[in-house]
Amino acid sequence: MRHEPAPHSAEPSHDTPAITPGQRFRLQSPQPTFGGPQGPGVTRMDTHCHSKASDGPAIAALGAIGCPECFSEPEAVYDQAKARGMDLVTITDHDTIDGAMTLVERGFQDFVVGQEVSVLFPEDRCKLHVLVWGLTPEHQEELNLGGLRHDVYAFASWLRDHNLAHAFAHPLYLQNGRLTRWHVERASLLFKGFETLNGAHPAKHKHALERFLKTLTPARVHRLVNQHQLEPLWPRIWEKGLTAGSDDHGLMNVGRTFTAVPGDAKITEPAEFLRTVMQGGRSEACGVGGHSSLLAHQFTTVGAHYYAERLGVRGSAMAREVTRKLVRFAGIDLPKTSRAKLAAHVAKKRLFRRKGRAAPLLDALKESFGPVLDQYPEVKARLKADPIRDGSAMSDHDQMADFVDDLSAAMGRALGAGAIHSFKKKDRNALTDHLSSYALLQLTALPYMVSLFYQNKERQFLERFEHDTAKVDGAPGVLERPMRVSLFTDTLGDVNGVSRFIQNVGDQAEVTGRDLQIITCTRLDVPDKPNVFNFDPVFAWQMPKYDQLEVALPPLMKIMRHVDKHQPDAIHVSTPGPMGMVGLVVAKMLRVPVLGVYHTDFPAYIDALFEDHAMTHFTTKFMRVFYGGFRSIFTRSEDYVEALTRIGIPRQRSLRLMPGCDVHMFHPRFEDQSIWDRLDADGATASKKAKSTPVRVLYCGRVSVEKNLPMLTGVWKKVAQRLKEQQLEAELVIVGDGPYRPRMEKELKGANVRFCGFRYDDELSTIYASTDMFVFPSVTDTLGQVVMESQASGQPVLVTDQGGPKEVVEHGRTGFVIGAGDVEGWVETIVDLIGDGEKRRAMGAAAHESLQKYSIRNSFEHFWQVHVEAWHEHLATLGITPDSDGPAEPAVRTPSEAPSPETAPIAR
Repeated sequence: MRHEPAPHSAEPSHDTPAITPGQRFRLQSPQPTFGGPQGPGVTRMDTHCHSKASDGPAIAALGAIGCPECFSEPEAVYDQAKARGMDLVTITDHDTIDGAMTLVERGFQDFVVGQEVSVLFPEDRCKLHVLVWGLTPEHQEELNLGGLRHDVYAFASWLRDHNLAHAFAHPLYLQNGRLTRWHVERASLLFKGFETLNGAHPAKHKHALERFLKTLTPARVHRLVNQHQLEPLWPRIWEKGLTAGSDDHGLMNVGRTFTAVPGDAKITEPAEFLRTVMQGGRSEACGVGGHSSLLAHQFTTVGAHYYAERLGVRGSAMAREVTRKLVRFAGIDLPKTSRAKLAAHVAKKRLFRRKGRAAPLLDALKESFGPVLDQYPEVKARLKADPIRDGSAMSDHDQMADFVDDLSAAMGRALGAGAIHSFKKKDRNALTDHLSSYALLQLTALPYMVSLFYQNKERQFLERFEHDTAKVDGAPGVLERPMRVSLFTDTLGDVNGVSRFIQNVGDQAEVTGRDLQIITCTRLDVPDKPNVFNFDPVFAWQMPKYDQLEVALPPLMKIMRHVDKHQPDAIHVSTPGPMGMVGLVVAKMLRVPVLGVYHTDFPAYIDALFEDHAMTHFTTKFMRVFYGGFRSIFTRSEDYVEALTRIGIPRQRSLRLMPGCDVHMFHPRFEDQSIWDRLDADGATASKKAKSTPVRVLYCGRVSVEKNLPMLTGVWKKVAQRLKEQQLEAELVIVGDGPYRPRMEKELKGANVRFCGFRYDDELSTIYASTDMFVFPSVTDTLGQVVMESQASGQPVLVTDQGGPKEVVEHGRTGFVIGAGDVEGWVETIVDLIGDGEKRRAMGAAAHESLQKYSIRNSFEHFWQVHVEAWHEHLATLGITPDSDGPAEPAVRTPSEAPSPETAPIAR
């Protein structure tokens, strides 16, 4: 079953032991293997490895520049396999045995020739790869000349006729987008061996495959034979030989994924090992599966080899030295540039040239590289280690991905600071240099971005595959498992209704056992909860006209890798900011539905803040584009369902989210009048001390123009005058902060107003319960969470007739809805309530009672159910429904696509 290597003729001397190629690492202790059965009798072989003989492009586009998929020397593959504890070694290059034969010709021991053969289903040209071991040059010639690669049926018969050990490689990988369960079922009748764990593809493939293979009982095989009209080619076809291999292309992962055969003693002959695997039931797939960082480092390592071989010797002395240091991460050694040449380069640059356009990038690299690398001692140590035995720095995938993230972030901060400095100095050239350098810096994320999308391209196919398998084995399927949701928000540490709503949702998810992750990016403090994940911003700056709020640039790749591990079934986007944009990218990567909440009427906010029609128009168009792909958009009130319709969102995609408030946190029982003395001691400012206990009128929220506070300022001036005339004591309490506060304080000086700043948690609950009424003049809020919280705390409320807050107020019973422009109406109503304590208390009691139906639990259950429905609708588009049928046969091809007689399927 294999081509036996020629024995060595050289005899070792008694003085110095000769190290033959096959013995190279037998004189050293091999590294520990990665899991699997233990014991002296276990035989291990990484059954899927590549060398530079796999010279086709990894990505079709790279073929244009002649970049192959692998640069690994065959001997180096062998050495790394041995160093990592493999007893037997193979090389399985794509459609060639040239690399493997170089080791055979040199007499390497414990080696077997392999190949990854590309074959096609003739019905629809669906491509699959099959690993074959024990090949000879004669076998290779038959493969090349017999047209076997064009017909999987003829190829499988050829394997049987020659009794060649084989395995269907990465069986759930969509080679050319045509693979279906129909093909996998047919392959299960054609091939005895299946590779259930592949080191370059997600480990979740293994679970789906093993579950499918367990359904292959003799009875099930009999049904498949009748269904497909295809006879099995191997005896006891249901007893599959299970294999695993690293699928390594960059000398990073050889031996980390492997096939193991337990026994009383190691198997020394490759032919015996392969016979044992093919018998089925003895072999185990062991080691680690693939993930996005691993695949990205495969791409990067190949690219680094290509650059080093084709372009690395070019450029200036400094460029060559930078290249040398960077490619070392991929285990590539280039000649070191002499100090004299580097000094000459620096002197020449200073004398004859101004800084080039890439100078800011190099400066940022020099400034950031050392300090960041010092934070990763394991990566730093690998730069000096043997890349064959210990692996290159890039083979430490998690550490390397974090290092690249942190280095990129540090360089981004340096470039950002430089760009701001250039802008302030009005240096257009320097600003352009910094911005273009930042754009180049983002290319470092490209391999990670590509690999994340690449690793998730089978997600929908896997879900359908597992669903169909569940119908066979009766185990829970996709529809029966709990849903996972990732919620993206730009606001969580802020004091506003949106932030509190999200925190409430997170708390309810935790209490009810729902799998919801809240993902944000801010420098502000956020709740320390197990389902809250706050990522440090790459860069952050204050919002124009709103110093208390920041805009944060999120670390895209860190967040994407995190969500890739979570694998949510739906994405919820809470805010249309940078984090919301990340959420949309993640949804594209995972191919899942997007839902969101229209918390804030941004066009109205922009209009109020800037009074610029063009900016308002642009914001409206942005919102239309941003929300255009959402499956469902919650609004906090019915009023804003129509607002979404006006900006171009189809009515059927908008729905009102059941209002929700934490009626336990906001409750009259928290009343404590001593809070006011504590606030005074804490620095809260009041215009004057009241002679007696005043009636306290509360406003809670951002202190800004878009909250219509200039109107409230004018109203309170008139209220204060009338209260003075009627000899009534009242105080306006402002909780919150914002850009309008200095002006408001100035205009209301002497009008008995207390500014408390931001207040949180229990203190906020106490303030609500210890005031007498609540005013909220905003005309842009979609709900006004504070309006619900104040009512739950037992306060009557006053709101405008514009926006969503009016929908949670019963006019005349729990509060009043007053025209936004009716200043006199506001004044009279406030003065009337201040002077009528009995009326205030009656309305406050009614307000508390009315809010009990708006519990956060009921709101959350509505929120969650809509997400479940969106997920199930998405699954239905994939054919995953409780009564969906099994796999369909590929569509019949047109006559022009029909196979030639030479490639037509053989009748079975």
